[in-house]
Amino acid sequence: MNAAVKVQNIMQVVDWSKYSLEEWLYQFGAWQNSTKGTRGRALNPIAVAMDQAVVKRKKLKMGVKKQRQIIADVMLGDVDFMPIKKQTPKDIVCQIDDNEARAVQRLILDMQGSSETLDGWIDAVVDRYFYFNTWPEMTKWEMQWVGEVRKMVKVYSEMDARFDVKCGLAALHVRYGFIKY
Repeated sequence: MNAAVKVQNIMQVVDWSKYSLEEWLYQFGAWQNSTKGTRGRALNPIAVAMDQAVVKRKKLKMGVKKQRQIIADVMLGDVDFMPIKKQTPKDIVCQIDDNEARAVQRLILDMQGSSETLDGWIDAVVDRYFYFNTWPEMTKWEMQWVGEVRKMVKVYSEMDARFDVKCGLAALHVRYGFIKY
């Protein structure tokens, strides 16, 4: 009479042998972009939550002066602080369902918040695979004084982005060894 029902969580239900780690990340990016609303924003509640988490993390990393400038720019309509969602590349077709997407999201969310360095690596993975950013698009520039002249200086290069993505993928692989690399 007491039939024990084995309950599995979302991570156990997914057939992880279906894709490699990078393919799963690309598939999640395609899934995020599968339903879009106005101005390229997702209608999918999980994708919206992911976007809001990215915005929150970016706001925490910057100083008060920079935050105030961004708020002023947003109020004036000059800047949209949401991550830029590009069109899914034509060679990537979404082939995962909602449960598989939730499992991939769980991979990322479980890794975040452990350390500042790991968060930087995971952010690079998200930018590359979920938002389909190219290496040059991942670079960051700042206005800095160089001698007596104020110049734009690259503070995050393409190589930095490549290394951060590789480290993020390695960290994901170490934590989730059951997903082929």
